[in-house]
Amino acid sequence: MSFIKSVKNLQSIISKIKSKKISLDKKTSEKVYSFKEKEHDYYVNLYRKSYNALINSSSELNSLIIADKSNEQYIRIINLLLSDIEEFYRKDDIEKIEQALKKIIAVYLQTKLPENEISSQINIKIIPEQIRADFRADMQELEKCFISGCYRSAIMLCGRLLEIALHRKYYEITGHDILEKNPGIGLGKIIAKLNEKNIKFEPGLTQQIHLINQLRISSVHKQKDAFYPTKQQTHAMILYTTDVLEKLFRKS
Repeated sequence: MSFIKSVKNLQSIISKIKSKKISLDKKTSEKVYSFKEKEHDYYVNLYRKSYNALINSSSELNSLIIADKSNEQYIRIINLLLSDIEEFYRKDDIEKIEQALKKIIAVYLQTKLPENEISSQINIKIIPEQIRADFRADMQELEKCFISGCYRSAIMLCGRLLEIALHRKYYEITGHDILEKNPGIGLGKIIAKLNEKNIKFEPGLTQQIHLINQLRISSVHKQKDAFYPTKQQTHAMILYTTDVLEKLFRKS
């Protein structure tokens, strides 16, 4: 798992622990007798593993310095935040860990990425084989656009990736190709169709998709004030997009 993926993964686990009101103070059971105890042990163990994955993946930050010396100042800040997280982890202070993770993402978005960083954000093997070739081509194109500074084009490709993914998800669930009857259907309407089939997304996933779609619409359609996304905004949208794809297709 890449460093930024491990950051977002730990964020996600902490969010679930908070939503389920799981206490880290309670010791895990040697023998589990109830569903609540099972759930507690599962999420606490997941939290511990996710933290260790984050610390282990931090070694790859050196590659950002090798890619561009100007990244050194950002990596120094990230390493300080990681030191803070280690201290907060010893105290099981997930609120402060969560705050530090948000700061890490904000700093990471300012770095200049190696050329293979974008395409490595998503494990292509989780993408269904039937659409994998399209995904690989679009990810490569997305990487080229980002590196070349074509940020509006990059955001348009983020929207296209989500459209392909949601169309495929709808087909897997219903056995019907929604594009046959609705070739111009948008992301919002696809989500509505999935909701009609009682398909529930992870908390916050729908908002992520709508955010990407809104930026894509702002980049594509003519408006009174032209929208020109910054590098940081585009990078954030790429992270959001790959995160959505992971959640849509990863095995539960």
